[in-house]
Amino acid sequence: MNKFIKDAIFGAIGGLAGTFVIGKVMGAAAKLQPKEDLEIEKRLIPEQPTEKLAGQIAADGLGIPIDDETKTTMGEVIRWGYGIGWGAMYGVLRNQYPGVAKFAGLPFGVGLSLLGWTALLPLFNLSPPPHKLPVSTHVNGLVSHYAYAATVEGVCELCEVVDRQVLETPQRTSRELRRVS
Repeated sequence: MNKFIKDAIFGAIGGLAGTFVIGKVMGAAAKLQPKEDLEIEKRLIPEQPTEKLAGQIAADGLGIPIDDETKTTMGEVIRWGYGIGWGAMYGVLRNQYPGVAKFAGLPFGVGLSLLGWTALLPLFNLSPPPHKLPVSTHVNGLVSHYAYAATVEGVCELCEVVDRQVLETPQRTSRELRRVS
């Protein structure tokens, strides 16, 4: 199998696991945030960005209004697809640019957090500009995205170890070779 495809598959598997982990870490980290910061965050981001995007795609892109339940389901599909997609990207990048994987994917996790909060979410009108959000929101995002990247890195590494073990041809001893010939 092509190395890039294999790396992407390993990364996608990691992205699946990482998406699960990021949700858990964000929830746990939110419990550590000051109540006032959570209230500001809720006021500025009243709807999950993935659900808001789902509504925008349906209403603006397709001209189809959707109910809240469908929007929630589509939001989850977007969230998991986004996580799996970035995982696949990480799987390819980590072997091409090893610096991405340093410290269990720290550079990738920080970069992904910054890209999302400072560029993608505001660009698509899914969140306010980053300077309007509390610092604790950004800390939560950084920690959560690092947990995501570390999970993806761990899964990629595990997949590579398993792949080597499965594909490795056992060496025959001289005695076994004489019996075969």
